[in-house]
This record gives sequence, C-alpha cells and structure tokens, in this order.
Amino acid sequence: MVQAEKFGRYEILRKLSRSMTDVYLARDSVLDRPVVLKIIERSGDDFTKLAIEAESRGALIQKQLRFLDPRILEVYEFGELNGCFFVALEYFEGRTLAEILREERTLEPKRAALYAAEICDQLKTLHSFLSEIDGRRTAVVHGDVKPSNVQVGASGELRLLDFGIAKVITATHNLTRHNLGSPSYCSPERLRRAQVDQHADLWAVGISLYEMLSGAPPYQAQDTRKLENLIQSARPPRALPDHCPDALKAIVGKALAPDLRRRYSSAETFESDLRAFVQDRPTIAAREQAVSWLSNETVERPRTEAVGNAVGVQPRRKAAFRLKLSPEWSTLTVALLAGILAGLVLFIPVGYYYHARSETRPLRVSKDYAHEDLGVLTADWDRYTRLRKTNAFANRLWPSLSIDSHMRANLIAAGDNILDTFRGSSDANLSDFDWAKASLCFRHALDIGPSDARLKGKLAICEGYKNLSQYPKAPKALLSIDSFRQAESYLPRSADPHLGLARVYVYSLKNIGEAMGEFHEAERLGYQLGPREAEEEADGFLYRAQWELARAKRSVANKAQETKWLQLARADTGRARSLYEPIAGFSNVSTSLERVYQDETEQASLETASLETSPPKQRYAKRAAQRKWQ
Repeated sequence: MVQAEKFGRYEILRKLSRSMTDVYLARDSVLDRPVVLKIIERSGDDFTKLAIEAESRGALIQKQLRFLDPRILEVYEFGELNGCFFVALEYFEGRTLAEILREERTLEPKRAALYAAEICDQLKTLHSFLSEIDGRRTAVVHGDVKPSNVQVGASGELRLLDFGIAKVITATHNLTRHNLGSPSYCSPERLRRAQVDQHADLWAVGISLYEMLSGAPPYQAQDTRKLENLIQSARPPRALPDHCPDALKAIVGKALAPDLRRRYSSAETFESDLRAFVQDRPTIAAREQAVSWLSNETVERPRTEAVGNAVGVQPRRKAAFRLKLSPEWSTLTVALLAGILAGLVLFIPVGYYYHARSETRPLRVSKDYAHEDLGVLTADWDRYTRLRKTNAFANRLWPSLSIDSHMRANLIAAGDNILDTFRGSSDANLSDFDWAKASLCFRHALDIGPSDARLKGKLAICEGYKNLSQYPKAPKALLSIDSFRQAESYLPRSADPHLGLARVYVYSLKNIGEAMGEFHEAERLGYQLGPREAEEEADGFLYRAQWELARAKRSVANKAQETKWLQLARADTGRARSLYEPIAGFSNVSTSLERVYQDETEQASLETASLETSPPKQRYAKRAAQRKWQ
C-alpha cells in the first residue's frame, strides 16, 4: 500500500502491527519526532468503511481525552492522504504487555495486580469523560482492552493504546453497537448482543489479569465460533495456578462472574480491590466470597422449651385472662364491629381514590411546555415522579388515575412543537430555538415509555442541534454528526437528520460535496428545500470558492495550476451567486453577495495578470477557456 518509504511528511521506519489498520513507526520529517502512523487504504467494502469511521471517531475522542489525562497518548493529526485514511499519534517507548507475557509467560501476582489497577485507573478517565454534548458526564468505552493494546515503559509506567473502537455513549444511546474487537476478550453480553459498554471494558481487564497470572486466556477453543459459545456458556474458567493468592483469585472470580450483577460495577471499585490486595488489605471480593459461603450453612438455636424439657423442667405457663360477656352484649359487639369494618372497607378506598385524584388533577390537563417557563416543566416532572411512586397502588386499582399517558403526551407535544417550528420556519439561527427544552421533554417522555424508537430519533436530532448551537466549529461540532446519524437509524424516512448533517458539513467541515448529498437525500424523502437551505448551499459553494481562490494565489509560480484553481473558483462563485440572488435580503444573504462580488473582482484581476505574463499562444488558450467558463 505504501509504495515508498515516505507517506506525506512521514518517513516510514518499520511496521509495528496490523489489526484494523496497518501500524507503522515513522518519523515526522517536519518536526523531527517519532510518531505512530496508522493507515487504512480506502476501498468500497463495508468493513473498511466501518474501520475508517471507528478510527476517525476514536482519534477525535482521544484528542479530547488527552486534555483530561496526560497518560492518554496525543493524537497529532488525522485525515485523508494519498487515497488513505491516517492517524498520526505520539510514540511511547516500551513493550506491549503481550510481548512481556510471551517472554516471561506469567507475572508475579502483585505485579499483575498493579498493571490491572493502572488499566482500571485510565479507564476511569474514559468512563467518566465530561461530554462536550451537554455538559454532563457521559461514558466513553475503549472497546478493545487486551495485552497487545497495553504498552509498558522502561520504568513500569503504562499506557492504553488503540482507541480505534472507542466511542461516546450518549444519553440517547446507552450502548454502542459494532462487531469490532477481539473475541477472546469479549464479554458474554457483547458476544450475545454486539453491545459495548463500560462492563465490556471491565470484563476485558479481568481476562487480561487472568492471562497475566496463568500465561493464557481463560477461554480457548479451536475456532472463533466455538470460543464465543464457550464464553457465553457461563461456565467458570479453568482454575488459576496454585501459587496465585486466594484473595487475587477472588478478585478474578468477581471480575469474570457469569452474572453481570455480581461483577465490579465500575473501574473505580475494580481498581480499589486490586490496590487493596497489593497493600495486603481486605478486599470486597474476598468478603463477598466469605458471605456467600456462610449463607449456605444453616445455624439454628435450640428452643428454650426444648432445653427445659431436656432437663426435666416444665415451661412456665402464662395465666390466661378471659372476659365473659352475656349473649346480648356479644351480639351487639359483633354487629358494631361488623359496621365499623364495613365502613372501613367502603370509605377508606373511596377517600383514598378522591385524594389521589385531587393530587394528580394538575397533571391530567393539557400543558404547553414549549411556551412555559422551564421551571414549570421541572416542577411538574418532580411532582409526577413523586406521585408515580406514592400512587403506584392506586394506579393498579384504578387505571384511570394513571398520569403516565397525560404527562407523556404533554412532553411529546412540547418537543414536537419546537422541532416542527424549526422545520417549518426559514430561521437560520439555531439559538432562536430551545433545543435544551426539547431534549429534556423527549428524554422525560422516554423515561415514561423507553421503547419508542421515534422518540429516540427526535431526541438525537435535538441533541445534535443543541451541541451545534453551542459548538459550531470542529472538532466539538463533529459530535453532532454522531447524533444525526443515530437519528437517521431511528427515523429512516425522515428528512430531519439529513438537514442537520448538511448544516454540519457546510459550516463545521466546509464540505459542500457531502452537504449536497444530504440535501439530495432530504429532497428524496419529500422535504422541499427553502431559503434557509438555499443560503446554506450557497454558503458552501462560497467557502469552497474562497479556498480555491487561495490555492490559486499560492500557485502563481505554476501558471497551469493557477489557471485550474481560478477556473474552479469562478465556477463555484457563480453557483453561489445564482443561489444567493433570488433570496437577496434574507438572513445574511446581502452580506454574502457583497463577498461574492469582491471575490469575482479579485478572480478577474488574477486572470488578467496571468494573461499578461503568459506567452501569446498560452494567452489565446486562456482567453478561450475564460470565455468558456463565462
């Protein structure tokens, strides 16, 4: 794939490995520093597309995580070059844990525990990543934790490698789905449902720890299918060697428990137990194992009477007190008690019903949350969650008291109102719409009915626009692409996700080609493009024309290149003008038209200067080409 020993500015030194990508050790010839270079040659097959998408997303996440934790290797740059996708990142000198195991076979227990604890410590940064989407802590998973992706330095410092599968798990999509990863280190849930979450990372740490202690993964089979069946069978792994301490065996057993609920719930608790073992302190895993063992024993205390009988002592009898009533009083007492009981049976439920109905009445009416203050929505939601708990019994007795359908309908109506208003308007300013409120409404509606795919799609659209209104520039704006793509998967017949993607491509990535594809898809799905979309499309052509004009200025020494870029700039400027002029006066169109006219004047000046410095024959050819483009 790499024809020479150079790839752009990078000099290839040697190949390091191959997984989803070719990985090379290279030298940056401009900055004179070693780098790790990951390269994927573009092709049309689905796996390559998936790998490039994963690597691109992973590189972006890794760049952001670097600011939170200096142990995360720095991504210098990533993008397209010579028909390939590439990522250039920091080189960390050392050996992978897999290489160490091949040489030493097994590790001393406390050393293995320290390595596993350090992996967990770095996973804590990932799993508590401060999301750029809405300011909330949002999970990130690595997705491919294994010994070959752990680099150990000369002083024992450790770095997690290969974030190509890493993915943000947003509030609208709590699991990321793909089939990448190494089967030997995949959890049963991941193999069963192709789902990757924080628990999948922790399972992989447990497998890696087992391998460090025994010299081989716990589950092995003749082929991948048998291996996956073995992992999903819930059979316990083979016993660890006798020299492994019981406390560490208990930690491994908890990390690889068949029942997800018995495993470590977070990287923090896993790390805490590992460090407790290293420091010879009691561990949670050992304590749980002891409790589980004792709970199987039956211990009964002997009864006092039985002890007394055994020694021939009769138990003391308590004196009985009996009140004797006449037959008339007995009948009256029974009737009175029956009346009281009847009253209780009748009036208590009726009173309870009317009390519950009175409390829920404010939530069983139509509410226009789209135009209400956010405090009203928050107060009603707090009231709803409280009443849903306290009135659970009444709702089962009298379904008509349930407020779920009323609350959900009001929330959906508010979210739809904001989304429909944006779709039907020509307002190009995203901040004029309350995306935070729309997101909150759809999220609460999903809390009531979590299986509605359409609501998940609408929520993803609102999350995408909310992020884009806060962070219109890359790289933070690129998180909106994830949201809109997710919305597309939930709403395959809706134009909304494509309109959102087109906006990101125009203003954040300056890529009119991709944007035109999204506009075309929106039209195919029945959406009629309006002046807002016409301005976006024109802006995209203007951005590209300005880029082409800049390239022409830099190519003055090469007349052929200068002519090519000037012709392309003239064509794109013309497209922008033809889109702007029919909607002059709309939004920022008048200002943009002024810029178009300035660019056309500048292009003409450059073309004139180029003609004057050209030989006669070339000058004639250029004039002919100019007339053609005009």
